Amino acid sequence: MNLLSPAPRHRLIESFSFSTEGASPAQALADYRELYSDGADVVGAASGLSAEVTAYRLDRLILFARRLKGVGHSRTAQRVAGTGFSHFTLHLVLDGAMTGSAASGFGLLGPGEIALQDLRHPTSTTVSDGRLVTVSVARDLIEAAAGTSNGLHGMVIQADKGALLADYLQSLASHAGRLEHDSLPTLSRTFVELLSVAIGPQTAGGAAGHRREEFNRREAVQRVIERRLEDPSLNAAEIVGASGVSRATLYRLLQPHGGVDTFLTGRRLAAVRTTLERPDDTSSFASLAERFAFRSEKDLAVAFRQRFGISMSAYRRMVDDPGQAVALMKRRWASWMVEVR
Repeated sequence: MNLLSPAPRHRLIESFSFSTEGASPAQALADYRELYSDGADVVGAASGLSAEVTAYRLDRLILFARRLKGVGHSRTAQRVAGTGFSHFTLHLVLDGAMTGSAASGFGLLGPGEIALQDLRHPTSTTVSDGRLVTVSVARDLIEAAAGTSNGLHGMVIQADKGALLADYLQSLASHAGRLEHDSLPTLSRTFVELLSVAIGPQTAGGAAGHRREEFNRREAVQRVIERRLEDPSLNAAEIVGASGVSRATLYRLLQPHGGVDTFLTGRRLAAVRTTLERPDDTSSFASLAERFAFRSEKDLAVAFRQRFGISMSAYRRMVDDPGQAVALMKRRWASWMVEVR
């Protein structure tokens, strides 16, 4: 068996799009608050808010192309404690401006500038009228770029220092919808390299080098898993043999995600969920179980409900119901956030 052969079916990167266009001011605010309700409090301008958001799950990056008007987001200390988020966000302003606060650690962010926000800390930002790219970033990617994740909350990368990173993020926002899962490790690696160029190592070279080596090992593991998700023989031994990492390293890398088996199951469940969202796919649940290496349809059904809090049949009905569009986006986003914690 060729352990590096690609999966027989290509899977596009997961995404969703949200817009308040055509909604009344009250409905626009209600829908946008519902979309963000798991992570932040939303305040709308007295004259009403408008928002257009397209989001892409890029492995342990979640990229949002946003057009906002009259929108404020805040995470109080109570929110921070309640959500348990440990990742970062990066805000790149394309047009207009973003206003920060004392909690956010920065003031006014203008075109071409990038602000880092550590979601272990309270934050508060407003956008009167602007176009942005925002990225949720797993903490270990930040550490791979900077050698540490400490002391970065509120850092502003000036336009001249972050030009390459800004160009890359804009390109991702333009082309992510046409990319496939096999490209995800490369996208993450490129992000880490360009962020490193933009901010420079924040610790001694030894610490930064160690963090980068850990990231490279995880990327190798992720590449094997993504390419063999439909292979029922994939297990810890196969991943070790194909990725070149030791068994001890594999267990250490995936321990934050519940271990090798739990991580594999999670990625397979995410693939099932994505398949259920495709309007052109009418696969039976039994065929999905077989395709994604579950022992039976019953095992898949139980695991799906435990992971996403809803049955597969109910989820498919939600996809087909336009009235459930915001609820569906919220569920999808919530499942992505598990991977960047």
